[in-house]
Parts: sequence; C-alpha cells; structure tokens
Amino acid sequence: MDVQEKKKFKSPNTYVIIFFVLLFVAFLTWFIPGGEYSYDKSGRAIANSYRQINANRQGLWDVIMAPIIGMVGNDKVSGAITISLNVMLFGSFLEMMDATGAINIALKNVAKKCQKNYYVLITVLTFLMGIFGTVQGAYEEGFVYLLMFLPIILSLGLDTIVALMIVIFGTQAGCAASIVNPFSTGIASGIAGISPGEGIIFRTLAFFVLLSFCSAIICLYAKKVKAHPEISVQYFRKEKDIQEFAHDQGEEQTLDQNQKKVFVIFILTFTIMILSLIPWTSLNKEWTFFTDITEWANQNTVVSTILGSSLVPLGDWYFNEINGLLLVMTILSGYIMGYDIDKTIQILIRGAAALVSTAFIVPLARGIQVLMTNGSITATVLNATEKTLGSLPPAMFIFVCFLVYIILATFIPSSTGLAAATISIMAPLGIFAGISEANMVVIYNFALGFVKLLAPTSIIVMTCTQAVHVSYGAWIKATWKYAALYFSILILLLMLSLAII
Repeated sequence: MDVQEKKKFKSPNTYVIIFFVLLFVAFLTWFIPGGEYSYDKSGRAIANSYRQINANRQGLWDVIMAPIIGMVGNDKVSGAITISLNVMLFGSFLEMMDATGAINIALKNVAKKCQKNYYVLITVLTFLMGIFGTVQGAYEEGFVYLLMFLPIILSLGLDTIVALMIVIFGTQAGCAASIVNPFSTGIASGIAGISPGEGIIFRTLAFFVLLSFCSAIICLYAKKVKAHPEISVQYFRKEKDIQEFAHDQGEEQTLDQNQKKVFVIFILTFTIMILSLIPWTSLNKEWTFFTDITEWANQNTVVSTILGSSLVPLGDWYFNEINGLLLVMTILSGYIMGYDIDKTIQILIRGAAALVSTAFIVPLARGIQVLMTNGSITATVLNATEKTLGSLPPAMFIFVCFLVYIILATFIPSSTGLAAATISIMAPLGIFAGISEANMVVIYNFALGFVKLLAPTSIIVMTCTQAVHVSYGAWIKATWKYAALYFSILILLLMLSLAII
C-alpha cells in the first residue's frame, strides 16, 4: 500500500521517563546554585535557614552511578534495596496464591452466593475489589475479575457498566486508600523516608469511606438500569452481551482442605502486616502489649535460643520484617499444598521475576535524590518552592498539590513511576507548608486512585472496557457524574486528613 498507516502515539516506558528525569536533574546542577538548610534534632530542614554554597555539577558518569548508589545507599542517601526486595517477595507471595487457586475459587463462590440480592452482591464484590486494591495494588489484572463477575451480573438483568464499575471503582478506591499497598504506599513512604505505618489510621478510615461511597453509587446506577434497561449506554448490545458472556457458570467449586488453609494464610498475612505497621505506642503510650510480649520472648532462654533475641514488636516493623513475613508465608503455603521444595522455590522465583521491572524502578527513582543531593541543589529547589507553594495555607497547599498530582498521574499512571519521579521532591516541600510526609503520600495515592478511573492512560480502564466491548467514550458518558462526586469525597477526606495525620 502507498499510504502508510499513521503510527499511534505510545507513551514512553517508565524507565525512559525516569532516565530522562535523571539527565534533566544532572543538567540542572550546572545552572542552579548550590544551597543547604540547617536541620533540627529530628533531621528535618528548618524553614528560612537556607544559605547558598558552591554547587557540585553532575556529569554522565554521575547519572550512570546514581541508580547504583540509589540501590545500595551511601552516607547521604539510604539504599532502596529493602524496598525492591519487598516488591519482589510480594510478587512471590501473590504467585503462590495464584498457583494454589484458593483466592480465585473463593472469589467466584462469594459472587455466586450473593447473586440473589444484587445490592448485597455489588457491595460485597466492590469491597473485595477494594481489599485487593488496598493490599496488593490490583490494577492490570482487573479484567480477570471482570470476566469472572460479568456472567452473574448480566444474569441479574444488569449491564456491563455495573460489572465495570465494581472492578474499576472498587480496585481504584482501594488503591486510593492503599492501607498497606507495597507498590504505592510502601514505595512512596520508603522514598519519603518514613514507615508505611505513618498515616495508616487515616488510610483505613479513607478505605471504608471510599468503598462505602462507591458501593452506594454503583447500587444507585444498578437500580436505575434494572428499572429502565434502555438508559444504559450499552443497551444496544444487551442481547449480544448476554449471548457472549452470560453462559452457564457450572457447579460451584469448593476449596479443598489445603486450599482453605492457604486462604487462612492469605488473610493472616495481611492481618499481621496491618498490625505490624500501626504505631501502637505512638497512638497510646499504654498500648504496650506487643512490646511487652516481644521483650519477654527476647529475654526467655528457650524462645530466644530458638528464634533469636532480636525480635521486633508489631508496630515497629519496617520493610525488613515484612520481607521476612512474606518469605515465610510463601514457603509455608507451598508446604501446606504439598508442593516439594523445588516447586515451591520455582514459584517463589517466578513471582519475584515477574516484578523485577517494578523493583528496579525504585533505585532508579532514588537516583534522582542521589543526583540532587550530590549536586547540592535539593535545598535550592526547596527554597524556591518554600517561597511559593510553601507560603500557602495547609488546606490550599493540599488542594493545589492534589491537582498537580492528578495532571502528573495522567501522564505517569504507574504508582511506582509517579512515586519515583515526585515524592523525593514533594515530601520535603510539604514540610514547609506544615504537611507531613505521610500526608503527601495520601495526596499522591488519592490522585492516582482518581485518575485511574477515567484516564485513557489507565491500563485497567482500557483493558476492561476493551474486554467487554465498551467504548472509552461510553465509559466516560456512563460514569463521569459519579466520578465527579467521588472527586468531591476525596477533597473532603484530604481536608479531614489535616486534623488526623
């Protein structure tokens, strides 16, 4: 053919984006004067203490070395290796759960048992999707859940938009809260230099508020489309959708005894993870139960001989302890299923390998901080923003940052990529406006959770709509009003966070 098809625009790979950010930061060190702040006893920069010093220009060799130093750390920047390991071990744990089939069977059975009352069904499935979003960052795999639920939704006289809303709104509301999501809260907190436990109480509150709201608006939409099917943007496909998707689901599968035990392991793992990240003694000085029992174990001759004398109490855990938990639970699940050690290790390695690309984002991102720190421009950049955004009242600062993050998330819809490119700059900036690092992590999560509902760069939106023959325009037309209400709830929660975090 003489006429060539126009190439569609393809957004650059996250690695490419961050590498160019590294080059840009190195370039800035040649023109931005060096500077430094005085710090208080806790290590935080003191406002209005900025002074200029000689800049240290960064070259190509420094750019190449920045991610390497970002992984292992140096005397100025902590290494990202524990965060990267956390990402890979989380992949191993999820791969083991997938291999056992326990989670998928349990999900399918819950959906079938709730199908007699579609209000209950929608609420249960939305919260389940929210849990997956808040603990594991459910995103790319959304279409799997969609195709699992869709036949049941259609059999109740509802449309494909209901199923889409359950999966997309459910998972992304969970991601917006990200109580213990290692791919957003975990990585962003690590880059900001705080424990993922900081802000966990507010994130838990946000989870229930957002998921309750999403359940309510999906039920409202379902009620309308149930009473008047013709108002659905997919009404023209109703018969085709029923013919294609509403096939017989077959007999209900049951979990065998081993799968039931693995399902308990799944629940127990996240329960321990949540308990381990809540700063109990910081919330109440008298909540010393976990500290007391750990001290007893460390001092007991028998227990300390078997387990060691360096146990860390729940509430003081960080990436190292969570990594140990994930490793143990992954191996334990394989043992329960009767897998030999070779198969268990293969699953562990396969799961870790699947997330190596994500894990490598973290040191690459930390390289930005390395270049800025070594180039002595971090303080200068912060000083400039301190005089602009930093002078805004906290409530206005949060609102402006939220809008900025929505724009950034539209072009960088990757949780790890966005955290990598921005948190190391935005977290210190927030301090000058009276906003904690934990609050900045919430702003970042909320923006991502909103953008991924609607943006054409959202993988879950594009794959799910494509899978069930819903055009992008139809999705926007059906959901924009609900998304606008959701936006308002996010703003209200952000204002509330000022009083809680």
